[in-house]
Amino acid sequence: MRESMPVSWNQRHRLGQTVEDAEGGVFNPHHATLPMAFTGPLDLAAMNRAWHALQRRHPVLLSGFDLDAMVWHIGLADPVDLQQLATTGTEDADVAALRSACAAPFDLERGPMARLLVMGRPDEETYFAFVAEHLVSDGWSLNVLMRDLSALYAAERDGSGLELPPAQMTFPDFVRRQNRMMDSPEGKQALERLAARLTGVGAIPAMPISGFSGHSPVRYEAKDGFSRRLPLDVCQSLGAVARPLRMTALNLMHAALHRSLFTLSGSESVATTLSTANRELPELHQTTGWLASKAVLTSEPGSRPDAEDFLRHFRRRMLATLDDGHVPWPALIDRMDPDAVGRQSRVPYVTFNARPLGMRKTVGTVEMPGVRTRPLPISVGWHDASIATFWVEDEDGVTATVNFKTDWYARGDVEALWDGVDTLLRTWSTQRR
Repeated sequence: MRESMPVSWNQRHRLGQTVEDAEGGVFNPHHATLPMAFTGPLDLAAMNRAWHALQRRHPVLLSGFDLDAMVWHIGLADPVDLQQLATTGTEDADVAALRSACAAPFDLERGPMARLLVMGRPDEETYFAFVAEHLVSDGWSLNVLMRDLSALYAAERDGSGLELPPAQMTFPDFVRRQNRMMDSPEGKQALERLAARLTGVGAIPAMPISGFSGHSPVRYEAKDGFSRRLPLDVCQSLGAVARPLRMTALNLMHAALHRSLFTLSGSESVATTLSTANRELPELHQTTGWLASKAVLTSEPGSRPDAEDFLRHFRRRMLATLDDGHVPWPALIDRMDPDAVGRQSRVPYVTFNARPLGMRKTVGTVEMPGVRTRPLPISVGWHDASIATFWVEDEDGVTATVNFKTDWYARGDVEALWDGVDTLLRTWSTQRR
């Protein structure tokens, strides 16, 4: 079924940035991407039928956009076949070819907004990538989509037939609900409350640290990054410290980031953006769309040298921030700095993006019947933050990935930030209460 409606706040902001980038001759593949390697026999004909069924089940994948009128056309495109890529026979070259195919732009006006890539390799190995434009899918949605694709593939392969239940709330339903909320007295009050709380900080909070170059204009595509591992024993100890404070280990990691930012910035007030999943309602757990957003979290580490006092303060600020997490971040930007809507950020802000284990289990696990799976080291695109941090929790610990703009920071500047975080976390992990 086809329908048209105004774009969401998130879509409006991202589409504007895309147009701005294109005018400068730059393309940012802002895609949600899930690359994997399968080992075992894969029935490509059955997979293609399942892929067609998935696109019909989630018509947001078949979207197109009117960039001038900012109108979203759901179900505009017809389903497309999966794309088969030829192997070169060497692992590095095949990974590079898959990464290039993942990063290819979508036709934003005509759609569709998703592609399925497969590459047959020697010894019954298949490289596989599910790629969706972030305009219609956040990272959480990939698990939902893969769960559905797996079930549809099993049914097509075995000839058993399957009819999946419809999503309780679709992404267009979510956007309509969000827009009604923002137009309501309660939504307007929440927006004013947020703007008042962030006076002097801003909706896009500048958070430069030691080494910041101040270079302008910054090339947003000029980026670097690194990953670090927090082992299970440290995470478990942090969890034990956090529980009496009614916090989690990931909350302590965010608090440590604030402490380290204070040390390296000299600013009494520290602010980061906090990514929110916006999937609290059970009817949204199986919804495909861009539900995630950002909220601005501030703290004052300098006035609270005692660790426990600071952590309790941080928890209060975090809860207040999450209470208004339903307000879309671009709406706040529009309220506080309307010229910044639809543009890449001109200020060096820092993000905290967490993927807790419990949430991953809620939206489903990534698997495919009849094959063994492993992740592939492929990522595409960049974020407009000066320093973007990602914290992925699994059964054996947490992987922290830090990306940064090289026009603004040298690698050593950002590694110093991480060293401060790591030292604090290991210190806090020994402070059992």
